[in-house]
Amino acid sequence: MGEALRLVHDAFRRELALIRKEAAQAGPRLGAQLRVNCLTLCGGLHYHHTQEDGGMFPALAGRHPELAPVMDRLGREHERMAVLLGELQDTLSAAHPDADAVRAEVERLTGLLEEHLTYEEEQLIPFLDAPGT
Repeated sequence: MGEALRLVHDAFRRELALIRKEAAQAGPRLGAQLRVNCLTLCGGLHYHHTQEDGGMFPALAGRHPELAPVMDRLGREHERMAVLLGELQDTLSAAHPDADAVRAEVERLTGLLEEHLTYEEEQLIPFLDAPGT
């Protein structure tokens, strides 16, 4: 299970790197592909976090009550990410989004998401890979 989580997270990391690159290379006007990639990533992360919150996290917490503080933090981070990704979607959906603002937001969000993915892996993979889990 730990390897499956890492594979999913690595796919998100590749998408984040692509979006970061596209945002950095975008001129004054954002490309349609950047918008599509950002919106696709937002949808994928929402689905992933919903699945974790509704399935994996409660199952792990039931077997490992010592993970309660980790689960609380991850749940709060999921809620925060949903708000931030919604704000990015709103920015990208504008008729003429400010490219500099989008680039800054992409940099900020990708940093936060990468920190979140790393923390989640560090905290959960040892439990996911433990015998009997």
